Amino acid sequence: MDYKKILTISIVTILIIIGVAIVIGSNKNRRVFFVDDFNKSIESTISSKPDKKYSYEIVKLKGEVNDTILIRPCEDCKTVKLTGKINQKFMNFFEGGKSIIRFDPYKATDGDLKLTHKIR
Repeated sequence: MDYKKILTISIVTILIIIGVAIVIGSNKNRRVFFVDDFNKSIESTISSKPDKKYSYEIVKLKGEVNDTILIRPCEDCKTVKLTGKINQKFMNFFEGGKSIIRFDPYKATDGDLKLTHKIR
């Protein structure tokens, strides 16, 4: 191999490693739930790092349910009722501490729902 091929392969390898590190590092402040069992509630807590600045806590819901569900997207938020086809995003101001969300299947007994909880 010549010098240019070795250099190109090295740069591509380094960029891939950096990309993987960024993805792995960013998932520490993120939780994803795939809800297909509507017999139990979910409570998710993400603690912030004391040396890092945050601005938002984010909750995304995407999917479909056969009846009403309840979501409380932050500790100080009101509970929201959702039903049917859902594509909802909640963004709340967040300075640090603990971000807590609560999901309750309420009247829903069936569906397929992706719930994402993260802070940034």
